[in-house]
Amino acid sequence: MSGHSEAIQLTQKLVQIPTENPNGIELECSTFVETWLRKLNNVKVTTQVVEEGRVNVIAKYEGSSSNLPPLVIIAHMDTVPVEGTWSVDPFGGEIIDGKLYGRGACDMKSGLAAALMTIKEISEQNIQLSRDLYVIASIDEEGPYMKGAVALVDEQLIPDDALLIATEPTNATLATVHKGTIWYEVMVEGKSSHGGNAHLGADAAHAAAEIIVSIKEKVQKLPYHHEIFGAPAVSVGTIGGGNKTNMVAGSCRMELDFRLVPPMTKEEANQLVADAVQQGCAKVKGTKARTEHYGWERPPVETGDHSPLIDCFNKAYSNVTGTELQQSGFPAYTDVSMIGLKTGNRNLVVFGPGHLDQAHAIDEYVEVEQIDLCTKVLIETAKTLEVSALSKS
Repeated sequence: MSGHSEAIQLTQKLVQIPTENPNGIELECSTFVETWLRKLNNVKVTTQVVEEGRVNVIAKYEGSSSNLPPLVIIAHMDTVPVEGTWSVDPFGGEIIDGKLYGRGACDMKSGLAAALMTIKEISEQNIQLSRDLYVIASIDEEGPYMKGAVALVDEQLIPDDALLIATEPTNATLATVHKGTIWYEVMVEGKSSHGGNAHLGADAAHAAAEIIVSIKEKVQKLPYHHEIFGAPAVSVGTIGGGNKTNMVAGSCRMELDFRLVPPMTKEEANQLVADAVQQGCAKVKGTKARTEHYGWERPPVETGDHSPLIDCFNKAYSNVTGTELQQSGFPAYTDVSMIGLKTGNRNLVVFGPGHLDQAHAIDEYVEVEQIDLCTKVLIETAKTLEVSALSKS
């Protein structure tokens, strides 16, 4: 590990701790993070037990004023499982040609390291902040219910007016809008019969196919086209039904992933799916279906036009790189968008190292240069927010 910055070395250590979700084994990582943070001066560290063995770690560097909204940097510890055949050790944290490999290297152990290094540098430099600075290592961001972020809100551990940053992979661009996501489970019921007497049955698989066609057609007709995301989209994540080749399928189950773009609402999405299900079953006599949601209904979330985070990030990035910060969108939900959904807070952005196309991938990696860059920009952003606060006081 020698020869690399502390942020890069910290990323390696974090990658070497497996935190695959849905297995929910963040405890070793949360213990490591808590121990690491407790070594810092002037940083108060607390933990929040969300459920047995699953703990949010909360670090606070106090500012001089409790009247200003705090700056909250949040990064999740969990990753998706390791799947497929890797050419490197998924928990090795190996660096090859400027790329750090491993499960979570991109999503988001590197972002977690950048967040942790931000509060360390602020505390070691003894920078006097007016606002409080929080760094939170959360659990279960990869799960359907994002239990870590939800618990922070439910127990009121984050002020509703906080300035929120998620250090998810954005390729060091500033994401100011999140796509919405709604997951549906559609269960189609028909009637089994021998394939030789298909007319006596009601083909649930056929009805499911008609439902899919209807949904796709309806989505294509939606009037929404976002400047960053383009049009809304629905994909069929899983589908299965029937028992045997020579039998009419008496049931069919599928899971749908609906991605919403602003200004589409969750109510519109729900109605579209309901109409498509009804129309699809109507085309296959004797079939019916029921639809359920699982996970949160997650409408699109946009950063407020007047959020100080945008201007401060622009200035900080320019100060660090001498170039202009590019804005982008995040095509999924993050901890900060979930917090924003539950509180109405729109002072939220996403900025972190790594290309999102590497997230969840085989041989996942992050470019090590981006880890250092994002750490520097986050530190500079905290300082820039300080200048902004002083200029308004």
